Amino acid sequence: MYLKTISIAASFMTATIFENQLYLVLLLILGGISLYWLLSRFLSIQKERDFLKEENQYFIDSFQSIRNPIALVHTPLRTICNNACPENMKYDLLLVIRHIDYLDEHLDKLSGLKYLHNHPGNLDIAEHELGNFLKDRFRSLQSYATDKHIKLTVKTAFNYASAWFDKGKVTPIIEKFVMNAIDCSEPESNIILLISICQEHWEISVTDSENGKLTKLYNEHKRWMPKYKSEFECHFVKSILLKKLTNLCSGKILVNNSSHAITLRFPVKCTCGNKPNHPTLCITNSPKNEKIDTLLVKAPCKRNSHKPVVVLADSNDDFRSYLEGCLTEDYTVKSFGDGAEAMDYIKDEYPDLVICDTELHSMNGVEFSSRLKTSCHTSIIPIILYGSHIDIDRYNRRKTSLADTFLQIPFGVEELKIETSILIKNNRFLRKSFLQRVFGEKFLEIKATEILKTDESPLINKVTQIILKNLDNEKMTIKFIAEELGTSRTSLYNKWIQLTGEPLRNFIRKIRMEKAYEMLENGNYRVSEVPEKIGMKNVSNFRESYKDYFGKTPSETIKNI
Repeated sequence: MYLKTISIAASFMTATIFENQLYLVLLLILGGISLYWLLSRFLSIQKERDFLKEENQYFIDSFQSIRNPIALVHTPLRTICNNACPENMKYDLLLVIRHIDYLDEHLDKLSGLKYLHNHPGNLDIAEHELGNFLKDRFRSLQSYATDKHIKLTVKTAFNYASAWFDKGKVTPIIEKFVMNAIDCSEPESNIILLISICQEHWEISVTDSENGKLTKLYNEHKRWMPKYKSEFECHFVKSILLKKLTNLCSGKILVNNSSHAITLRFPVKCTCGNKPNHPTLCITNSPKNEKIDTLLVKAPCKRNSHKPVVVLADSNDDFRSYLEGCLTEDYTVKSFGDGAEAMDYIKDEYPDLVICDTELHSMNGVEFSSRLKTSCHTSIIPIILYGSHIDIDRYNRRKTSLADTFLQIPFGVEELKIETSILIKNNRFLRKSFLQRVFGEKFLEIKATEILKTDESPLINKVTQIILKNLDNEKMTIKFIAEELGTSRTSLYNKWIQLTGEPLRNFIRKIRMEKAYEMLENGNYRVSEVPEKIGMKNVSNFRESYKDYFGKTPSETIKNI
């Protein structure tokens, strides 16, 4: 009996141990299968993700390949449309060009997507006039609303205001926000977009329609805000990209259940990006600057400030006041609403730059710009002309105005500041380089006490006119020029040295050489014909003097041309 009991117990223990080992083996097998499945699934997802990433990268990179053929089609079509062509053809061409512009706009967005893909955390912050920027964005969505038989109305609670944000990243957020409002509205309804701004933020608000679809759309993902019981914060549904962009731009989507209002809000000054840092442009009252102004300005005035002087001409008082406020920190701004008044000021004071609208009182901006650019006294002043959206006559107006830069409304304030700074810098550099090329490198280094008075500066113009008038006269000397001026040779020589820092004969030689280069460049004269035209009868002496001045022979000049 004892042995039987022990045998039964041993058999039970053996079965239990075997059963536990069996469970352990089964558990290990199941664990191995699960691990294999998870690993295979992970590798499959990773492979699919890499494939999608490569596919997206190929799609993003392809925009340049698309843009080049579009540009090759757009440019000749625009040329044909601007030239003389039948009116029935012009209408069709304008329709094609307009749709090509739409396609080009989408390619710009694709380019922005590529930049976001390569620089996911970077923001390019710039100052923008908020009202014009948003109205332009909404204008591009009008056709989308019209196709759904919905009226889109925009109301602003301000005239003009500045905001700092990344245009490329904020634009798709705004467009998606408005498109959601359009998609959730009933046909024949009216959507009112209210734009407002305060010291901390700016926002776009829209009231949900009676069907409540828009509120339900954002209710799917909400996070209650403790400060406002009836208001909650949410984000775009089924869009990881837009959610990422909204967070990157410090934006919020707020839904108010009591008023049924949905609001898209951004800070006025986004502090999480790289703001442009432009060095302040200063023009000091140095002897060099005074001498440049004395020689190249009809009636230069003593500068009262280191800030460059900018004339702003616009008949829209509100917009002119807004731009003046944006530029005052870096420039001395003189604003005018009347073109004739601005013209009189420019001729008397000679500012560093002119900014004007195409629409002015007394005269339009195109005529205003053209008059300044065709006057020998004001032609050197850089001009920025800005006007409304592209129209049929835009290119002719641009050509007639002769302006240095044409900006299309709406333009970024930062863009205007950059253009202003670059044009003023380039203009002053060119004026300085011109004087040094004509009168020598050391010309502007003469001390302030040696600078001639303003009423004596016309001497240079008179001498230049005499030289050009008698350029073919081989016997034109300092004595000859002095007799033409009614002064003595010694007096002219001393005055010229005092003014320019170099002998007058060097100036005569420079004008002759520059004129020779101009003749060769135009291709109207052979090398053997040029010396006689500039008062150098001996061809070999001309070749030697030309090579000494330009570092190359006349024949080499023609070959390079």
